[in-house]
Amino acid sequence: MPSINNHLVEQLLVPFVVLFFFVWGIIGVAVGVSLIVCGARMLQLFSKMNRWVSTRRGLKVMAVPHDIGQTVQRHRRWLAAVFVVGAAYSIFGLIARFDVSAVVSALGMGIPRFYVAWAVESLRWLLVVGSVLAIVIGIMLGFFPNNLGALEAYLNRWYSFRQLGMRLGIPGDTMYMTLDKWVETFPKTAGWIITIAASVVVIDSGIVLFVYT
Repeated sequence: MPSINNHLVEQLLVPFVVLFFFVWGIIGVAVGVSLIVCGARMLQLFSKMNRWVSTRRGLKVMAVPHDIGQTVQRHRRWLAAVFVVGAAYSIFGLIARFDVSAVVSALGMGIPRFYVAWAVESLRWLLVVGSVLAIVIGIMLGFFPNNLGALEAYLNRWYSFRQLGMRLGIPGDTMYMTLDKWVETFPKTAGWIITIAASVVVIDSGIVLFVYT
């Protein structure tokens, strides 16, 4: 298994990464040369291509709390049964039918088997504990809904990334155009910097791509 993983990395991942840098290096050279030769037209193209996407608007549905308590209460008996039966089956499979040595052999990682076995065994018992908690929650949902509701009211917290960012002084929707303004002010200088840096990337990735692969 380790040889197969190494083969996939060498034959697929490495050439893809090198080709990625090679292609984008060529694009960088083209952009740099365009800034040097026809900077005004290139800046016009930049202004047309630049778009501001508000993460606040796009992720608004994820930032708004959604209360499903009434739906859960209407079907709490069925949900409790699903929790208990599913968790019990999970515990049975993890304890009675789980073969740690088979999982370690299937992973075939280049790490000593002792550490892999320890990680797999730890994950196994973590899942067992989680399944036990699921059974407890299922029983509380089915027979002690008020106690479960009180526990949820104590534990539930709503976190807003926008408010957190404002508290930390990091507004997420604020645009920073410092680099763009500098390129607009010194297009030829920016073009030379981009051209030289991208040329280095193209040469290095081209040597790796066409000579060593």
